Amino acid sequence: LIPLLISGFWWCGIHGATIIGGIMGPILQANGLANQEVFASGAKLVAGENAAIVTNQFIDQFITVGGSGLTLGLVVTMLIFSKSQQYKELGKLSIVPGLFNINEPIIFGFPMVFNPIMAIPFILAPVISAVMVYVSIATGIVDPFRAISVPWTTRIVISGFLVGGIKAAILQIGVFVMTV
Repeated sequence: LIPLLISGFWWCGIHGATIIGGIMGPILQANGLANQEVFASGAKLVAGENAAIVTNQFIDQFITVGGSGLTLGLVVTMLIFSKSQQYKELGKLSIVPGLFNINEPIIFGFPMVFNPIMAIPFILAPVISAVMVYVSIATGIVDPFRAISVPWTTRIVISGFLVGGIKAAILQIGVFVMTV
């Protein structure tokens, strides 16, 4: 529901991450802190038993990485595959901000806002990412996230590694490939 709402608000031109983050942020932070306490006690974090799956890191590093709607994949696709000179130029202008999870050039320049055709991938990609990450944590492929926090502008792969190690970084790459 969280990724659906974030992208849905953005599609309407409202900063979805800020709206949903303001409501869910304290709950997600509490989940991460609870996971950190379990880890600090020396116990192994086990999703569904003593560890929460959905934390701030889950959202920041996997649902809005590359910007809300996971648009970094779109930017790379525009750079590599677009036949339109306008989209190639927009891709060039958007790649650097996109690497730092800033995607307003795409949101308003493509535009994503009120674009019925782009609404489908813009809303579905974060939902698919959430399912990928949730299943990866629930099945033990990736460890539940602790309270390690990185700035939201930390680049993809680096942010995954910092919050969850090499497996989380690889998962971020998988999410990125899915978005392309």
